[in-house]
Amino acid sequence: MYDLTKIDLGKDEAEQDQRLREYFLKTSNYKNALSGIKTIVIGRKGSGKSAIFTLMRSELEESGVFVVPVTPDQYSWSALKDYQEKGILPEQAHTNAWKLTLLCSVIWKLSDTGLVSTDSELAKYYQYMKDAYVPNQDNWFLNVVDKIKKILSGVKTHWISFNFKETNIVATPLRIIDEIKSLLHNEWPQGKQMRILIDRLDDSWDASKESEQLIIGLLKAANELNAIFSGKIIITIFLRSDIYDNLFFDDQDKLRQNEETLYWNSDDLKAVVCERVRVSLGLNEPDNNKVWQNLFSPKAYRSRASAEKYIIDRTFKRPRDIISFVRFAIEVAVRNGHSIIETNDTRIAEEEKYSQSKYKDLIIEYQKQFSYIKDLLDSLSGSLHKLFKDELLKRLECFIENNKLHVQPVQILRHLFIWGVIGVKRQGRAGVKQRGGAHFRYYYDDPSINPLAYNAYYIHPSLRYYLNISEKKEKINRPV
Repeated sequence: MYDLTKIDLGKDEAEQDQRLREYFLKTSNYKNALSGIKTIVIGRKGSGKSAIFTLMRSELEESGVFVVPVTPDQYSWSALKDYQEKGILPEQAHTNAWKLTLLCSVIWKLSDTGLVSTDSELAKYYQYMKDAYVPNQDNWFLNVVDKIKKILSGVKTHWISFNFKETNIVATPLRIIDEIKSLLHNEWPQGKQMRILIDRLDDSWDASKESEQLIIGLLKAANELNAIFSGKIIITIFLRSDIYDNLFFDDQDKLRQNEETLYWNSDDLKAVVCERVRVSLGLNEPDNNKVWQNLFSPKAYRSRASAEKYIIDRTFKRPRDIISFVRFAIEVAVRNGHSIIETNDTRIAEEEKYSQSKYKDLIIEYQKQFSYIKDLLDSLSGSLHKLFKDELLKRLECFIENNKLHVQPVQILRHLFIWGVIGVKRQGRAGVKQRGGAHFRYYYDDPSINPLAYNAYYIHPSLRYYLNISEKKEKINRPV
């Protein structure tokens, strides 16, 4: 048995977790991103993107790699989003703006570390922008974007000298970008690598067309620069999967080889909790099963599920979910004076906090794109956990009519599936990702599932208590 009062599972926000490095699980996802093999890290909110970002930054800096972290706030996002160029499509204009912004970030880092000579043309760019790069200023990205917009707009400054052969040539964005690329290639310090890490783009995401074009511009700019500088500069973008999945643009297929999608299986999720318990208690026990057995009672739940299955079934297969659920369960167990987490402790944690927290998390995650999500979830309240297709479509038709929405019921049904609110029961033979027999599958288990091909849907277990969802005509809040 463990002393539950001494277990600290850490912070939900990776940036605020002082012990993240001690118990971070270095999966293949992390290793691929750290090495630069994969440069687009995709995952749902809470899936570990920011944890990878935080630890990558630390490890790369310690290894002697130059790191430029970029976490744009709402104002810098707006500054970039408003940028336009006459005569070209917004998507290309944003690509140009991002390329110049990223290249200027490289100039700053090289100059700041003394690797740009004072007589270099690069030094003139740095001098022009140096007020944008004051260390520890929260608004540095806003400042540099303002400078970039002036450069892109063709503003003449006494700092910048464009080395064009023709004296009357106009300093267009593309020519400026080409000049910087050429200068960097010619003056790149031998044996040095620059990593630019871009996270939290979803903080200011508003689902507008302009936001889509801005993200697309960033993806294309990063892909071009990664290819051009071939290992000297590697730009890694951390992006929420629901945003990335809804982007469509030319040459998107060329980015597929760079994608690293964060998927967590049950063993990995269990390991996330066990490693944090080990660090908290100073344990040397390497067996996750033994750590888990000392944490949870072996008593089965009413569904005959083990503690492991019961808890993982109520997550969206994300580290944040299982960490928060186990944290709540520990709090209840301590309050009840238990030396081990009993089944009733877990159920109380689910009813008091966890189910409502998952309901709120979904709303927070998607309300910018779907302002009606709260009302939509509430419209499911009181239903059975199993909804037949015809019944659900009728419910959605009524919801659309009552809220005067311009959307089709099947579209909302697809959204519910992608969000993880509903899943399907899949029958079939055993395969790589699935054992034989019947299994409940959600979008995070298999994004290739077409929900419209099924005749029945199942509301996610994590939402059932808070939405008062019934199973077989009985309320789920009965005693264990």
